[in-house]
Amino acid sequence: MAVGGRSPLLAAIPLWMCFGGAAGLQEPQICYVLDAILFLYGIVLTALYCRIRISNVREAQAAKAKQKPKVEEGIYTGLTPHVMDTYETIGQKI
Repeated sequence: MAVGGRSPLLAAIPLWMCFGGAAGLQEPQICYVLDAILFLYGIVLTALYCRIRISNVREAQAAKAKQKPKVEEGIYTGLTPHVMDTYETIGQKI
């Protein structure tokens, strides 16, 4: 398959030439470059995470505001007071 009339091998040659320049870096320089890349990666991921969290909180607040106020739905709603005959004492022998 030719890309634009060239073979893929010819298109990859400039990439190999760029990697040859990286071999000229010494070990500490490579570490600094990698540290910078990881630092930027961490900042981007943190920003995206915070953006997702904030949007979820806003959506939850909007959904809560749209809900109809519920009528008193406590734990004891629907219960009736006890009937006294349930708690009558059993006749005791004297």
